[in-house]
Amino acid sequence: AACKDWGIEKAYGSFEDLLADPAVDAVYNVLPAGVRCYWTVKAILAGKHVLSETPSVMNGWEAVAAQRAAEDHGRVLLEGTHPTCHPVTKRVRQMILEGKIGKVEHIDLSMPVGHSLQGKMVCSKTGALMGVGVHGVAIIRALCGDEPVVVSATAQQSEDPNVDSAMSCNLRFQSGAAAHIGCSILPQMAKSPTKFTISGTDGIIRVQEWFTGQGQSSNEIALEQFAESGESYVERVDNVVSRDTFYYQLMGFADEIAHQKSGQNMGMPWAYVSKGPADTVRNSALIDEIFRKAGMKPRATVTPAPEPYGKLLSKL
Repeated sequence: AACKDWGIEKAYGSFEDLLADPAVDAVYNVLPAGVRCYWTVKAILAGKHVLSETPSVMNGWEAVAAQRAAEDHGRVLLEGTHPTCHPVTKRVRQMILEGKIGKVEHIDLSMPVGHSLQGKMVCSKTGALMGVGVHGVAIIRALCGDEPVVVSATAQQSEDPNVDSAMSCNLRFQSGAAAHIGCSILPQMAKSPTKFTISGTDGIIRVQEWFTGQGQSSNEIALEQFAESGESYVERVDNVVSRDTFYYQLMGFADEIAHQKSGQNMGMPWAYVSKGPADTVRNSALIDEIFRKAGMKPRATVTPAPEPYGKLLSKL
């Protein structure tokens, strides 16, 4: 019935049946976070390319196991940090490289979970950092093009002491720039827009509502420059309203597979034109450290990866 409602041509009796189908080239893993690494590796072992929902793993150790599996079996593996795929994020990075605001001094990123009912339901179980902050970490790293260290972090815990309802963390980059990520799954914050402000020596960039690529100002970048003229203007990215961040994420995944099929090193770190599983390892390790700085334990592995990658986890 569900297949008919959604116009899906074929249904499977189990995940194993789906992975055994030679007509399936790639899968989008949106299973619960605790089993995502397990089924990602299972799909790779079955010869499938994988785009995984975030968080794609529970911790940095699982990220290493998934990366190793993709390399060993020559499959493309990407984590779905969809906001980094949007033209606005890419244009802001370009503006930074062009020196529009001089040297970056501080990035402030505010991320309440208000983008969807499904998102709220999922994030209430995974917590603010794993549910929303995972995107914040990816965005900050994409904008700066540098690896940060965690200076401090503070968690507001929910009724479940293992689930953070809000997380605030401060990062420092090798360049000297600082960053703050605030993420929340609190109901009172749900209607607040996702936004970031980048302050530099010569100007400020402001963006909001771009998280899913939907909203009246989702394609707008406000730039204020301090130098001489003190110019302020809004640049609008040419983007069809119906094309949200998930569209660009899917197109990026398809393009990555097509690109790597034309080469000789599919699945290897140097074969990626986008950020591959090595980037997920860095994101996940940073999230683990944020948890530690906030006085919480990093998320534990619930379902070990299939062998031999489960043994790899035990050695890390």
